[in-house]
Amino acid sequence: MKILNKILIGSLSLLCLSSCDFLDETAYNKVTVGNFYTTKDGITNGVNGLYSTLRGMYIQEYLIYMCEGPSDIWIGHQGHEQWYNWTIDATNADVRSFWYSCYKSVNQCNAVIESLENNDIPGLDEDLKTRFLAESLFIRAHYFYHLVQQFGDIPMPLKPTNSVETTAHKTKVDEVWNQIVTDLEFAVENLPETYQASEFEHITKYAAMHHLSRVYLTLKRSDDDLKKALNYAEQVINSGKYSLVKSHAELWDINNKNNSEVLFSVLYTQNAELNGDGNTAHMYFCSAYSEEHPAVKRVIEYGRPWSRERSSDFAISLFDKTKDQRWDDCFISRWNVTENSVTENVFSPFTKKVEEKVWTKGELAMIDPREPWTPEQIKEVWPVLVFLPEYMREQIDPLMDVQSEQNPNAEWPSNTRFTSYKMYAYLVKHLDPLRPEVNWTAGSRNVFVYRLADTYLLAAEAAFLSGNAQKAAEYINVVRRRAAVPGHEAEMEIKSSDVTIDFILDERARELMGEMHRWYDLKRTDKLMERMNDPEISPMTAGKFKDYHVLRPIPRDQLTNVSNPEEFTQNPGYGN
Repeated sequence: MKILNKILIGSLSLLCLSSCDFLDETAYNKVTVGNFYTTKDGITNGVNGLYSTLRGMYIQEYLIYMCEGPSDIWIGHQGHEQWYNWTIDATNADVRSFWYSCYKSVNQCNAVIESLENNDIPGLDEDLKTRFLAESLFIRAHYFYHLVQQFGDIPMPLKPTNSVETTAHKTKVDEVWNQIVTDLEFAVENLPETYQASEFEHITKYAAMHHLSRVYLTLKRSDDDLKKALNYAEQVINSGKYSLVKSHAELWDINNKNNSEVLFSVLYTQNAELNGDGNTAHMYFCSAYSEEHPAVKRVIEYGRPWSRERSSDFAISLFDKTKDQRWDDCFISRWNVTENSVTENVFSPFTKKVEEKVWTKGELAMIDPREPWTPEQIKEVWPVLVFLPEYMREQIDPLMDVQSEQNPNAEWPSNTRFTSYKMYAYLVKHLDPLRPEVNWTAGSRNVFVYRLADTYLLAAEAAFLSGNAQKAAEYINVVRRRAAVPGHEAEMEIKSSDVTIDFILDERARELMGEMHRWYDLKRTDKLMERMNDPEISPMTAGKFKDYHVLRPIPRDQLTNVSNPEEFTQNPGYGN
């Protein structure tokens, strides 16, 4: 199978990894398949190197746009205007980066697979050889999964390419899915259930089962597919190998990376020489908090705010803060003073005069309350800044209705602020307090690609679609009880009559926001078009999101470099 120009490499240039708590790395430059993957050490490093390709993809900015938003729960915010205006075309840099990253990694997978299948490698016993093959097939299937979801018909190379080829051929979607299933089923049959602690990041049988459950749920070609989706998810749940951690606060503790809930993770490191671009996700969900208050300056704990993604009003409305702990565990909505001492002159709603306020480190400085507050509520916390939804600006004239020396008797206290595009409650899942300095971009937080709570929700979806709403509710309730504010566990439980596809989608949003699942969740449940064009759910995209947007454009330079453009064409709706 041939593939596009520029994604092919004449030699394999890999970061080859050996197994330890974090993978030790050695750089191998200009090595060829023929001379590198014919020894036990070479093939071992080659397989471990495939995990490095995953680290190069998880998590970069382009993956967030491709897999999370803009969507029903995310507003594309600052930068990359094509996304939040829905004017994406074949020149989009994020789409291009995603395409190249996936295909370069597929080529590396194919090189390892071919060597394992065709070479008698001295010193490599059959059990380890089969395990290596299963790991390599899983990783290749993972990339194909991303590609077919994003682009539809795609090139599906199953052999490595070591020289430039200019002809390209698309493989039909059904054939790609069949190959994904074949590769993952081999992985299920041949991967170990567990590894020693030093190989924590390696793919297990249960990670492959989880992936297969998701694939069969996506396909839904028959009742048998749904049965398989449920069966694989239940095998993971009932294996006894994994358990939900006590709370989301514990789950996202950066010092708890190897916790009992993780099925498959991508590892990063604090070693700057080895970490490359690192995990940069800590930058993309943060609001520009440091621009709003003189005593709140940028600190490591609050993240480096690039403000790329903002939770939609719909997403925020999904959390019941009185009984769902996930809001407090997963979002920052209060900011404390980060400076030692800052003096500010503030108009008082009590004395009707400008008063001096000395802010001290650690005290509360700003609040995003998630819903509109009354003037009385805002007055109670004065002089702490209280941010209100943007739409209230349309009802209230800040120049006339907010107290000041010029308007001392206005209704709204002077600490009233209306949420701008820069200021909002933001996700903490990707924050990285281990960064060595405040502007450091190459984060070291691991990425939880799959975790057990997701498995429970996949099982619930499969059970519901199979006609068993009671079982679906039971699986959902396991996740919701863990999410409950202590003492409210019973209130968080749902009944079988509450289960719908929309409820499952909403629960997945509450549980998995920002974990690179949302686009695929919406597509799998056939809710993408509906939710993206619902003005109550997605006011920014409603009317802009067209049928053809369910697939991404093939990158322009790929189209211009193929020698058979009449055969290898652009996806519909995107022109040339």
